[in-house]
Amino acid sequence: MKLYDYASLSFASLKERKGRTIGAILGVMIAVIALSLALGIGQAFQNIFEERLERTFLANSIFVTGGKGFTDADLAYFGNIYGVRDVFGVAVRNVRIAQQKGEVTATLIAIDPRWIPQFIGVNSLQDFIEEGTSDIKGLGVIVGNDLWKDPDTGTKIRDVGEIVTVSVAGRSAREITFYIVGLGASTGGFRGMGANPDNSIFMDPDAFFTYITKRRVYNLAVVVVNNTEDVKYIIDEIRAVAPQGSRIFSPVAMIQQVSIFVTSLQTILALISSVGIGVTALWVFDSMTISVVQRTKEIGILKAIGYRSRDILLLFLLEAIFISLIGSIAGLTVSMIISNFVGIPIFGSMVLKADLTPTIVFLAVILPILTNVFAAFFPSRRAANLNPVEALRYE
Repeated sequence: MKLYDYASLSFASLKERKGRTIGAILGVMIAVIALSLALGIGQAFQNIFEERLERTFLANSIFVTGGKGFTDADLAYFGNIYGVRDVFGVAVRNVRIAQQKGEVTATLIAIDPRWIPQFIGVNSLQDFIEEGTSDIKGLGVIVGNDLWKDPDTGTKIRDVGEIVTVSVAGRSAREITFYIVGLGASTGGFRGMGANPDNSIFMDPDAFFTYITKRRVYNLAVVVVNNTEDVKYIIDEIRAVAPQGSRIFSPVAMIQQVSIFVTSLQTILALISSVGIGVTALWVFDSMTISVVQRTKEIGILKAIGYRSRDILLLFLLEAIFISLIGSIAGLTVSMIISNFVGIPIFGSMVLKADLTPTIVFLAVILPILTNVFAAFFPSRRAANLNPVEALRYE
């Protein structure tokens, strides 16, 4: 017999038992929907979280904070470590700035402008500078979105070329006047190790260590690596040369931990969703067992006309495969429709939609087939081992 003949006979048998067949297909369909959406939502959450984290921090970077700060000599030590591409320092100071609605606290950030995109997680300076330029030499500064635009109304309250006066607290409290050379675009929140670019003023490091403080010490050192696979080794090297009390943080390590957590969560969701597959397998087992009893005489006739035991076994197993395939395809179709049109709002404005990757699709198809074939194997083997003479006498 050809495979087509086996398939035709199996399909004809399923049509004769429409009620149980439809019930089993619906069971597989529901189980596949639950499994694929659970895995898809977990995958989508991981993708969004990693993407957001990479935007918030420079993904291939290591942040070193704490201690008494970092000098240019410390940065040079970090830069000599194998696998390090670049190192830059960031100095910060809280200041007070007068706005239309009263004084507000802002963060004064001393950073070389070429490193601003990496520090706040944008592709280029052009993506950050909404108006003006990034030339922050001397007392020229770039002001964040919330400092030149009213956060409540969106009204422009400062412009390029205007001056802005800030109050610096400390042992020698004083006021310093800067002039605005650039207006920063909204970045949507905290980035660059806790700094909020929307509420910050970016200035040249040389000017910072001239007018704000005389000690050339950075609060933060950012180490940019060539290959993220070398991060663990580089962290160990940094720890060996960093000043006492330094704290080291790497977004790569956080991303890896999140990936492990989400993978574990996906596994748990998959196990919970697989309960439906298990229930369907029991349905298939019960259905096949009843079918074998009802078709005992038919099995005897098939054996009498030349069908071998393995032919009978294959006929019944093909029925389970057909049920699984039809249910899986229908379930995946519904899942894809749901994933395209239904989303879960997260992180404020973001919407989480199930990401049905090829791996998830493969699992959603293969798991019901394997489970149902396993469930159908035992009644199928019983059918295959029936004695044809006894089967023909069965009433």
